[in-house]
Amino acid sequence: MSNKSFDFIGKRKLFLIISAAIILVGLLVNIFLPTELDINFKGGAIFTYAITGDVDKDGLTAMAKEHLADDVEVDFSTDVAGDATQATFTLTNIPSTVLTYSVTGKADAATIKTGAEKIFGCETKVELSSDGKTLTVDPTELITDAMAKEFTASLASTAKDAPQFTLVSSNTVSELGDALYADMVATYGTKLTYTLTAETVDTDALTKAVEDGLLSKIPDLKEAPEYADVTITFDKTAKTLTVTPARGNQPMSDVFGKAITETLQKQLPEAGVALSGETYNTITLITSNSVKPTVGKGFFIKCLFAMVLGGVFLTLYIGIRFRKIGGISAGVFATCALIHDILIAYLTYVVFRIPLNDNFIAVVLTILGYSINGTIVIYDRIRENEQKFGGNMTVNEIVNRSVNGTFNRNVFTSLTTLIAVVAIAVVAKLNGLDSIISFAFPMAVGIVSGFYSSVFLSSPLWAWWRTRKLNKGKK
Repeated sequence: MSNKSFDFIGKRKLFLIISAAIILVGLLVNIFLPTELDINFKGGAIFTYAITGDVDKDGLTAMAKEHLADDVEVDFSTDVAGDATQATFTLTNIPSTVLTYSVTGKADAATIKTGAEKIFGCETKVELSSDGKTLTVDPTELITDAMAKEFTASLASTAKDAPQFTLVSSNTVSELGDALYADMVATYGTKLTYTLTAETVDTDALTKAVEDGLLSKIPDLKEAPEYADVTITFDKTAKTLTVTPARGNQPMSDVFGKAITETLQKQLPEAGVALSGETYNTITLITSNSVKPTVGKGFFIKCLFAMVLGGVFLTLYIGIRFRKIGGISAGVFATCALIHDILIAYLTYVVFRIPLNDNFIAVVLTILGYSINGTIVIYDRIRENEQKFGGNMTVNEIVNRSVNGTFNRNVFTSLTTLIAVVAIAVVAKLNGLDSIISFAFPMAVGIVSGFYSSVFLSSPLWAWWRTRKLNKGKK
């Protein structure tokens, strides 16, 4: 392609119109479809669980709504190996965290309210019952266990006649996560169900027998005997026996099942013990935390400031390095191309309804690196060609020659990266890995945009400006 002479300069208006039209359409979409924000930017709570085995998505969704809220956002994804399902439950309208204390002595609600708001960092509703024996503290934001403990400690006093407070109940983020986890394990975790004809069962004796049987029949368990711990419950009405691991996230294979079945049949020989159902699922709570929107906004503002500062330094750098071909003006048009790429990346999130998250910052910074690299390669060739042909060729001719001469390099550089990123996006889409898709897909669009702005916008527009300036100087 270096021998070809495509007229980049003559078509610069067309290229500018194409970019302007794409950005305009994206901005119009943004007006009617506001930007979706990730939990880190709009605030809320997120609960993530890893599940191996069969997953009842409808059942888990219903359970999450029961424990958390009806408008909880539910997302299921599978790891690349396909071995585990990750269930993520996100709350944006955070339920109130209510701390309830029993009170001995005379308490002052106003003083408690002041202390609570100082610790929680948000408006807090404090109510003391009419009889003065129950204190209810209700922050407007979901608080952490550490905050709850700090507040409870602040209520303690050794002063004479000071009221005494005893925490009766609370529902912090981790407690909500633990409650949902316990219900998930009880309902969908590993368990073996047996039918039998016995009227009564000594579950304690049976539990010990089963645990001893597992240790004797599976030698490997002797190195970790806690994995042989089980819980056995007996339903007298249904005449069913249920065996579950004492550790909720404990893996159990059919080897365990056979050992347990043999032990039960040996311990209850007259009861007709028969395995009626078996489930081998493991459920693990990965994270349960809350995020204040101010944290995400602060991070986002800092990143935007970093990008602006980066743009200023890039302009100065290009101005100094390419001072022989216009300097600052070359830097300004390179920065304009970067702003174009940032807008395209942002509008990709908007148009395709991808929640704006911290991946956006990573995407933008990576795109800027590729885009500015392509622009600098062209500027470097322009500087070389101006030294060779400056007296015989116009600025437009030099820029055309330079862009055509570096076109192959820019194409292959961008295409190589694009193929890798698209491959990542496809694999992530097939496996439901939304966190990777939210990076890879906008990144792929950004690579194309960075190539376009470097080749079709920054250099041709700079040539237009440079020619205009030279013509004014001649006049």
